[in-house]
Amino acid sequence: MLNDVLVKGGARLRAVRKERGYTQEHLAELTKLSTRHIASIEKGEANPSFEVLYTIITALGTSFDAIFNPADEQSEREIQEIAGLYRACPEQGRRLVLAAVRAMANDLKM
Repeated sequence: MLNDVLVKGGARLRAVRKERGYTQEHLAELTKLSTRHIASIEKGEANPSFEVLYTIITALGTSFDAIFNPADEQSEREIQEIAGLYRACPEQGRRLVLAAVRAMANDLKM
């Protein structure tokens, strides 16, 4: 019997892989894992180690939270967009972005 967490996590990994336009073969090349192993993870048949999950998630440019605790699809896309914009900034720019977001979030709480 398949574990529900593995099935849902595998399905989410597959969805993110396809959103990126990656084939299982391409992801296998990026992660140095076999295509068969990636397929079994995506089907929820394999229980990958933390190291394997980290390797896949990093190659897909996503996060553990996005895979195992996804928000609604629109929110997730927006969070990923913000994260990408943040990562594209130089260090000084990142500090400014973070300070601005914190200030806005504090103002919105009131």
